[in-house]
Amino acid sequence: MPGQYTAARRFDRQPMLHTLKSGFMLTLFKVLAAFEIDTASVRLVRHGNKEIPVLETFLNDLPRFEAYQSYQAPKKFGDSTAIAVFAPYHGTTALFLGLWDIQGYLENSDFSEANAVELQKYSLPKDWFVSLVKYKLKRNVNLDDLSERLVIEWGSATVAWVQSKDKKVVEIRPEKSVGEFHSFAEVSLTYQQLLQINRNPDSNYIWIKALSSVNGVYLIRDTRSGDLYVGSAYGEQGIWGRWTSYARDGHGGNLELRKLDPSRFQFSILEIMSATTTVEGVVLCENRWKEKLGTRTHGLNRN
Repeated sequence: MPGQYTAARRFDRQPMLHTLKSGFMLTLFKVLAAFEIDTASVRLVRHGNKEIPVLETFLNDLPRFEAYQSYQAPKKFGDSTAIAVFAPYHGTTALFLGLWDIQGYLENSDFSEANAVELQKYSLPKDWFVSLVKYKLKRNVNLDDLSERLVIEWGSATVAWVQSKDKKVVEIRPEKSVGEFHSFAEVSLTYQQLLQINRNPDSNYIWIKALSSVNGVYLIRDTRSGDLYVGSAYGEQGIWGRWTSYARDGHGGNLELRKLDPSRFQFSILEIMSATTTVEGVVLCENRWKEKLGTRTHGLNRN
């Protein structure tokens, strides 16, 4: 991974990274040790997306995310004093979100009306009030430089979402990067990620190059309501040229989107076409998708 280790500037002072040899494998525990964190006292937590969309909630509503992860089964984190928290990423990998210190927990028998109100406020399951405890977690800012940048291989046992075993580091993304571009079919960007690409073109050059190279039909989904909007892009900068308009104002001039909170938008691609495809051909394809998905009748398309 040439150039990726130096992306984490805090590592530059660590001797181990100045003695890299062929075959060296960087692991999560080596990273934690570089920050003088006792690895034996840390549990690794890879949250699933069942109750909340993990990464989206972390980025857009941190109080809800922290409330969500604080309610756990008794002794879920064992005798650990900290948790290293991850979101699901590509396949069986996981994206590091941060480190939280454990400062005890509140027994279920000591829950008050405030806990019930908190669960209701953040749309979390009501039965947590009678079945879980609440951990007292405080974010440890020492590893914040690596938040949303460090990617590990969790392994095939993703159902085991709390573990204590060391993990291989597969990537340390550049600062302000949204990660590696894999394929048009896998594109799924939050509005915050779209802004991040737009504001940091050097760190996301491949994304801009790829999205600028094709015309096509795209989908915007309101993650709160599930409503869909189908749009098309054509011209010199292809899909990226159109998406930059959403990055500028959140709605791209669309009246229905103007009424909504763009922080809830998810951007994906339904179909791509070459840059030489005529405008008529792209619009025809766009209309087909509107019919297939029913976005004129039940979605956000009005044209």
